[in-house]
Amino acid sequence: MDNRRVLTLVATLLLISTTISPVIAAFETANSQPTYEQDIFQQMESKATIVEHEIVATTLNELTPRSSSNTGARAACPLVQSDAGASGDAGNTANSSRSLGTNPNSGQTGNQGCMDANDQDDWYEVTITSGKDVDVELVVPAGADFDIDLVDGGGNVVDSSAGVGSLEKVTTIGTSLSGIAGSFHIQLTVWSGDGQYTLRTWTNDTPPMPDLTISNVVAPTTGQAGQTVDVNYTVSNEWNTSSGAFESQFILSTDQIYNWGDVLISQSQSETDLAENSSRNMNSQVMIPSNTANGTYYWIVWADGYGNVSEKTETNNNNVSAVPMLIGESCEDRHPNGLDDAGLGADAPNNRSSVVAPLGNNVTSQYTGCIDGIDANDVFSFDVPANHTIEFEITRHKSSTVDAELTLGNNLVYGGFGWGNNTLKTTTKGTSYDGIGGIYYLNMSRSGDAVDWTMQVWTNYSSPQPDLTISMVSGPNNAAAGNPIAIDVIVNNTGTSGALSPLVSVFLSVDDNFADHDIEIGNFSAGFIDVNQSQMVQIQGMIPAGLQGGNYSLVAYVDYDEQITEKSEDNNFNFALDEVLVDSKATTCPSQDDAATGSDAGADIATSYDLGIDASITITGCIEEGVDDEDWYKITVTSGLNLSATMINAPETDFDVYLRDDQGDWFDRPYLGGTIDEEVTTIGNPNFAGSGGIFYLSVESFVGVGIYTLIIETEGVDPNTFNCGQQNDLNLGQDAPSSSGIILGNDPTLSGQGCMSGMDDADSYSFTVTQYANTEVTFNADSNLAFVAWIEDSSGNVLSQVDNTSFGTLFTTMDTENEGVQNTYKIIVNSNGDVGLYNISITDEGAAPADLTIDSIICPINHTSGSEVQFSWQLTNLRGPADGVSITVHLDMLNETGEEVMRMFTSSVIVSGQYNNTAFDARSEFFNTPDELTTGDYSCRLSIDVDDAIAESNESNNVMIGNTFYVQNEEELWANDVDRDGYNTTDTGDGLVDDCPTSYGESFVDRYGCADVDGDGVSNLNDLWPLDDSQAFDSDGDSYGDETNGTDGDYCPEVAGVANGDGGQGCPILPKDADLDGVL
Repeated sequence: MDNRRVLTLVATLLLISTTISPVIAAFETANSQPTYEQDIFQQMESKATIVEHEIVATTLNELTPRSSSNTGARAACPLVQSDAGASGDAGNTANSSRSLGTNPNSGQTGNQGCMDANDQDDWYEVTITSGKDVDVELVVPAGADFDIDLVDGGGNVVDSSAGVGSLEKVTTIGTSLSGIAGSFHIQLTVWSGDGQYTLRTWTNDTPPMPDLTISNVVAPTTGQAGQTVDVNYTVSNEWNTSSGAFESQFILSTDQIYNWGDVLISQSQSETDLAENSSRNMNSQVMIPSNTANGTYYWIVWADGYGNVSEKTETNNNNVSAVPMLIGESCEDRHPNGLDDAGLGADAPNNRSSVVAPLGNNVTSQYTGCIDGIDANDVFSFDVPANHTIEFEITRHKSSTVDAELTLGNNLVYGGFGWGNNTLKTTTKGTSYDGIGGIYYLNMSRSGDAVDWTMQVWTNYSSPQPDLTISMVSGPNNAAAGNPIAIDVIVNNTGTSGALSPLVSVFLSVDDNFADHDIEIGNFSAGFIDVNQSQMVQIQGMIPAGLQGGNYSLVAYVDYDEQITEKSEDNNFNFALDEVLVDSKATTCPSQDDAATGSDAGADIATSYDLGIDASITITGCIEEGVDDEDWYKITVTSGLNLSATMINAPETDFDVYLRDDQGDWFDRPYLGGTIDEEVTTIGNPNFAGSGGIFYLSVESFVGVGIYTLIIETEGVDPNTFNCGQQNDLNLGQDAPSSSGIILGNDPTLSGQGCMSGMDDADSYSFTVTQYANTEVTFNADSNLAFVAWIEDSSGNVLSQVDNTSFGTLFTTMDTENEGVQNTYKIIVNSNGDVGLYNISITDEGAAPADLTIDSIICPINHTSGSEVQFSWQLTNLRGPADGVSITVHLDMLNETGEEVMRMFTSSVIVSGQYNNTAFDARSEFFNTPDELTTGDYSCRLSIDVDDAIAESNESNNVMIGNTFYVQNEEELWANDVDRDGYNTTDTGDGLVDDCPTSYGESFVDRYGCADVDGDGVSNLNDLWPLDDSQAFDSDGDSYGDETNGTDGDYCPEVAGVANGDGGQGCPILPKDADLDGVL
């Protein structure tokens, strides 16, 4: 039994309670619907587009494939077709259509063709000459439902037939194709079934016809019920024969389109014969019905409203007045002394361009005025400062309908609707315009009689808040389970305050609707996003291993963890334009393991799988269209409880879920097509809400094959029997699997509650800590529960474990060997047979802070003031990353009491080491000690990161004092030695006084401190050899120096001698003893 779809075609023409022309309706129903107390149509799928009273042609571009088409399972058509007697299949588009020739006449024999599940459209082309019309019949094969459309050259459907019988008929007569030379198309479509059809065509001469039209409808702008008014119009006959006598009808409409609620006036205007291509002006006295309600009405004049004249075109017989008529009291009636809307001294402008100036800035006030359907609009503007909101409340003096639109520029901020006696409200508060300054326009509108209004206005300060949106999501078209993918996301901030590090998460969804149970594959914290700024982030996502193949939507969600208070929380997600295909679409079910049974669930009551009493559980199963179409589950529910279930489709499938009574008859199903999640429940059902008893859930494949998820919840379970209910572990919208783990993404920060009961005895979660990042995980549960939780690394090594004796911190990477190391971790929770709740908190602690330190500092050596000296240092980062950060370094000189004397050096240093004991700056620099520095002991102090550019774990090692050195003030050193030659100007007690105190000298033999060019210690003044450091004196005056070993040294320095003296140079020549008698 197929009770999936209810199909309806309603083509409704012309008038209402008094039938003016036929109302055509055909209903196509597969099976009658179940009832509670009366028949309820659960779904109506229109097979034509209907606007008000007429069928509107639909272009080919607007026609979409019917998701509910239900062709037979067999392929009734031959592999090689011969549609319309020619080899091959008739095309499935206008461009590939098969020609039936010019002015075709096939008669009853017709042209044969075939359509089935693999060939659901056949198109034919027909050409007609001027003055011809074509009638077309489609003979539908038994048991099938085929439809037929006539499509003009512009792709517009001009006539269609979509009944349920064996014969469908269309014609060009009365359409825009009638009598016009040219080509058009016949489209045949399968609705259900398959088989051979016959297409019959007859071409005939187009008979001459009139074509009546109405134009220039003019009526008074005011009137009263029961009053007779003049209605003027022009009636024309625009075709090729006279019209004969006819009547024109009059209608009062609240808008310019006739619909069921409008007033048909029983009085009509008799019209005489109107010759072809002629017209006449008419003046009719028409009485407004006495029971007409006060309001604003347009006059519609309808020529031949009863359809007594056969015309070329029946859809152009009416026209409407350009200006409405007000029936009832006007604002001028209520205020004969003149209008004074909002204190303007006149009627308010009725459009924005006529508003001269705002009613004020930062307005909080009350205004009054009047509006009616002739006035139609009262428009005001208000100057709202930045970081403020504006609110309006509008009351009326009587029960009435008034609309209001609040706009900023061309953007609609908020639309309000007031009816009856309610207060009409509109505001920027809580919208995306909250806090946005500018000129706002309030447009009040009314189509009825006069209403006095009172408008309260408040402008208030609005705390600046961000408003985060996603404008672009882009990812790959293909991916593999268990592998990473990169997704680009653009995040915008359209609010009034910056957003600090919003978390951007990416999910996989089987449909185009985001739900909490969609699969998160990664996240990333964006940087600071300022007001009206955008930021592109790239998220490294991980496709879960074991994810079933198929197409998934990529959903990006900013601030999913709701850590940022925003102006609007409803605009935080968006979808990628293209789906991502994970592996390949399933073509068959894997080994069956429905509801973890290890086998296939049955397909009826007798073979259904029993889930027990008051089950609240999440299960999975697999079905395949045409092979394993259905899975049935039995649930027994205690009286007073309700049963609900949510079915999550497999990708690229259309599965349906049915909730059935104890006889297997379904009483709830959603009638949704495609991969959209479906929900069923006993709640609110007059027969089954709280009734208890035996129920069946069946999941059925309408299209496709794959693994579905069924979330089952029994509400109001006995408090003495713990049951998790609908699983929502860690607020992720699903039960955490026992082994593979819900992927929480990169560096997550989240906390939530998990639950285990029944068959759910283990939960697991997987997440990645990226390089430099750190995490802390806590696990808590009632200490009476035997729960155990542990954490494993990517190699399966158990790193830490807690039980009911040690609940609390489960794991941390900070200050451990795992600090800053990239790894993937898995949290596993085991119930050990207990049932209950647990809490997990995962905190992204970010990178460990840096710890900059000074390895060494070498101060200058001892020196005098005014000297250039050298110092050196080496810096290291002991801990977290700080690469590329610029820090400021100071080197200061300290005196012997530790007081800072001066800044010796300052510089910016780029931290180039990334992590953990990395030296990043080793240097030597030079410094000139000031001349005026006083004599004493000094040291140098090196300070790094003095501006706190880097947050560090230890700031105490950012300063180091180096070695002590002595500085001698130069001026002090030479205070008693004017010429600075080392000899005091005055006696200081050592008896050494400079003999040449004003001129530098190094002599010390004959005089102290006098010039001594040759450096032999004897001043130039007394040095007989001033340029020879080997001689200075000649004691015996013989011109030979006293220094025997010096230049021209004297071997007899005390006795004058000669060059060849006896005894050597400078010795005298001794007298000779010639006779050797010893007497000279």
